[in-house]
Amino acid sequence: MNTKTQKSSPVRTFFGFFTKPFVLIANFTRHIILLLIFILILWLIFGGQKIHVSDKTALVLAPTGFIVDQYSGNPAMQALQTIQGTRVPETRMRDIVRSLEMAAADDSISALVINPDELMGVGLAHLREIGDAVKRFKDDSGKPVIAMATSLSQSQYYLASLADEILMDPQGFLFIQGFGGYRSYFKEGLDKLGVDVHLFRVGEYKSAAEPYVRNSMSEEAKEANLHFMNDLWQTFLQDIGERRNLSVAELTSIIDDQASRLQAKNGSVADMALEAGLVDRILKQPFMHKRIAEVSSFDDEGNHFRGINFKDYLTLDLPQLKAKNQVAVVVAEGVIMPGQQPAGTIGGDSTSALLEKALLNKKIKAVVLRVNSPGGGVYPSEQIRRQVEALQVAGKPVVVSMANVAASGGYWISMTADSIWANEGTITGSIGIYGMFMTIPKLFDKLGIHSDGVGTTQWVGAFNPDRPLDPEFAKLIQSNIEYGYQQFITAVAMARGLEVSMVDQVARGRVWTAKQAKDLGLIDQLGNLQQAIKDAADRAGLSEDYQVSWLEKELSFTEQMLADSMVKMASLMEPRQVSGQMQLQQLLAPMMADMQLFMNRRPGEVVELAHCLCQAPQL
Repeated sequence: MNTKTQKSSPVRTFFGFFTKPFVLIANFTRHIILLLIFILILWLIFGGQKIHVSDKTALVLAPTGFIVDQYSGNPAMQALQTIQGTRVPETRMRDIVRSLEMAAADDSISALVINPDELMGVGLAHLREIGDAVKRFKDDSGKPVIAMATSLSQSQYYLASLADEILMDPQGFLFIQGFGGYRSYFKEGLDKLGVDVHLFRVGEYKSAAEPYVRNSMSEEAKEANLHFMNDLWQTFLQDIGERRNLSVAELTSIIDDQASRLQAKNGSVADMALEAGLVDRILKQPFMHKRIAEVSSFDDEGNHFRGINFKDYLTLDLPQLKAKNQVAVVVAEGVIMPGQQPAGTIGGDSTSALLEKALLNKKIKAVVLRVNSPGGGVYPSEQIRRQVEALQVAGKPVVVSMANVAASGGYWISMTADSIWANEGTITGSIGIYGMFMTIPKLFDKLGIHSDGVGTTQWVGAFNPDRPLDPEFAKLIQSNIEYGYQQFITAVAMARGLEVSMVDQVARGRVWTAKQAKDLGLIDQLGNLQQAIKDAADRAGLSEDYQVSWLEKELSFTEQMLADSMVKMASLMEPRQVSGQMQLQQLLAPMMADMQLFMNRRPGEVVELAHCLCQAPQL
């Protein structure tokens, strides 16, 4: 039997010669990565430095980045972005509150130190809830609270003002600018490009899409925005004034006269702040440490006060779900989108699935829906609201706790709850919907591109962006938007026990602060998350013997182990400074969220939106 030996072609041999080393390197790299992950997992299980808290230690509350109710994305992606230096830092509210609860009862903790230097952004409602937690720490423990800071934005200053004493560096900076907001308006630019924007809405105050059809803010939007911003600003001033023993009038005068006051102090912001009563002492860092050591102690080297960061301190707490009854907290944070969405974005399917999980869990007797959202799509909002209703039908009360913003779709998912709580720093309302899409026939004309064809009815090709909008089709869409608005205000009226005509008067897309919304009957109580949880427990007939559980999407065992490994690695590499890329990401976030809403649609569909571009001011 003859056998033939198949020879490799010269081309295959040539490329094989060059690609073989790369294949070997890739295999070697893959094995090294797996080995490193395995070592990290073993270290997480059996090793790692054990944290010990010595007597007379200060708890250091130093939040980094943006304060949120829920981390964005999954743990593995968070860790990978941190390692790459592309992650915007975030600090969870629940971690701040829990660390303060633990420290109040811990005899090893002798003081609280607030360091706001790395805080990048936070809403007023979150700041006020931190203020409540610090007050409970003081009342329960009697321990002193000292703030140490260099440069202070107004959000950082608000956080520092929670302390009994504020220490400021002589080279420090402090600037309080007030509340406001500016956006880019695109109409002229879109006109030059030949892009026609078609907006369908109900309500003169529904201004979310104004930047695409105007070159400036409408008078209605200015009126409505100033109305709620002035109310929030008064709350901000009252909070700081009470803690600094200054009247609102005095504090307003200090802020208005910052330039002349600074000039009188030869440009020294620290001296100006001290004279105005905004800070208590001007000290360089070594002397700050010495002052704090008076209420704690020095570390082993004797150069710094003995302190433990609140995130490290939390690792000492290993809560176990032992209670028979639970109150579940489900976070709805971010823009409301269809389908499954990662944490930091609300998904019609994913958030509903968490509520359904609470429905099926026999230990969960009540649910608190923590809403921090400007809204989004109408249908996913309705999906979530229906799941809230299903919990109520099953006999499980649902209480909503609004954070910084719960507007438009954020109010939609809240309205049928048994009780709605909101902080005085919350904005809500914006009851209304709109639809928008763009056509580009003028742009195509400029490019010499033309559209032509036939259809069996006048509606064929109505959604084609290369054709002008048919007036009859515009009537059809507007009628549907008006129907959706009537559905919205009717549902609000039924849920809140109000007349439809009255709801229409306070709706029409207008934004309200929590205090204003309470007077209008849109919410029930002013208070924080802890009060909402207590209300849910009371409505379920629970005694003090219940556990609070946070319902979030669970990872598989393998996903969790890999995520833990990457998180541990990331913790060793967490950047101290925010890159320009991350700053740009935050700057463009509102626009990108806006575009995502419009692009996340099926062909031939106008997306109905219950969305409000009215994020609470990042102070």
